Amino acid sequence: MKLSVNLTRRRVVAAIVLVALAPFALAASGLVSIGASSGHFAPVGWFLHWTMQQTVSRRSWLVEEPDDVDLSDAALIQRGSGHFATGCAPCHAAPGVRQSEVVEHMTPMPPQLHVGGRIAEWTDRELFWIVQHGIKYSGMPAWPTQERPDEVWSMVAFLRALPDMTPERYRDLALGIDAGGAPDEIDMEAGGEALGGLDGIPREAVADCARCHGTDGMGRGPKGAFPIIAGQPQAYLAATLKAYQMGTRQSGYMQSAAGRYDDAVLERLAAHYAGQPARAPEDAAVSDAAEADSAPEPARPSDTRPLTEVFDIDPAAATGVPVDRDETLALGRRIAETGLPERKIAACDSCHGPGGIARNPHFPRLDGQPAWYLETHLELWKEDHRGGTRFAHLMAPIAINMTPEQIEAVSLWYESRNVRPVGE
Repeated sequence: MKLSVNLTRRRVVAAIVLVALAPFALAASGLVSIGASSGHFAPVGWFLHWTMQQTVSRRSWLVEEPDDVDLSDAALIQRGSGHFATGCAPCHAAPGVRQSEVVEHMTPMPPQLHVGGRIAEWTDRELFWIVQHGIKYSGMPAWPTQERPDEVWSMVAFLRALPDMTPERYRDLALGIDAGGAPDEIDMEAGGEALGGLDGIPREAVADCARCHGTDGMGRGPKGAFPIIAGQPQAYLAATLKAYQMGTRQSGYMQSAAGRYDDAVLERLAAHYAGQPARAPEDAAVSDAAEADSAPEPARPSDTRPLTEVFDIDPAAATGVPVDRDETLALGRRIAETGLPERKIAACDSCHGPGGIARNPHFPRLDGQPAWYLETHLELWKEDHRGGTRFAHLMAPIAINMTPEQIEAVSLWYESRNVRPVGE
């Protein structure tokens, strides 16, 4: 028996329309379950995971690892640890910390990153892309800001180190609990929360801050892993925390932390860290008593465009490009104390104060801050990616005229001006 089909243009068009409408009809029928309880049909699960792998692989081609990033750097690993404990471990587990029972019923279920070679499956660039951009339809969020690749690289460094961590090492890094189970600075529960608050501050807030900054504000882990917040002006700390809370200052770490609490808690946290004992060299003193509105503000240049197109000068101004550390520090000291008027760069000390004395309680003290931290933020201002308090705009006209050599020099100079807790 022969079947003959007479194809006409009308029939072909009708068939195409039916094929195109079939998926919509199936979806409209409700026969396709979107319930997480049923999981994925195996071929569908494989296809979705394969698609994700291909997307990450191709899009990560454009990621460039900075030359100055060392993923084995202990300070870089430390910087990623506290955020992992707060934002990642509840879903992905950690050495000695199991996944939440709730998370185990997600579809897809987040992988446990410290076991099974999960991290080794990805290249550094692929890990960076996943952390920065997240994965749609999986519950994996993007980094809270796309303007802070430096923070994402610190998370990559932590993830690379994670599979080799013992539970004791993880607790020490991420929770501030030493190998013997005793807290470094504050009592912690297994989930990483403080057992008691400070000065009426909720215990969760204390734990969030102390994982990175310690309760003394001098920072945990290797020297220079975190910026020094001990003894900073209370007005500056409070305004900065609120800027993070509102998203006007960009940081995946700090936006997540500050966004959890109301203004009253942030004010108490600012008061606590402002009251921690820290001093600058020799004659440093606290100038918080000065009225913010009466303190002099730096003059704003009428033209903030880079001057390299106007003046033919060396990259580091009159001194030339520094050739060694001594010359670099000398240039940094000059920028800090007298500025570079020929490049419209005001003296840093004119606002931030000599000897660690800020002239305005809304300006931070810079003495002893890690060079990487100062460099990072000057570069962010230079690229117009740095928000902050109502005074943050004052830095843009200065940073935009600074060369990389000048940024490095002044950052190293302030780092060399050590700030230590009283009694050390």
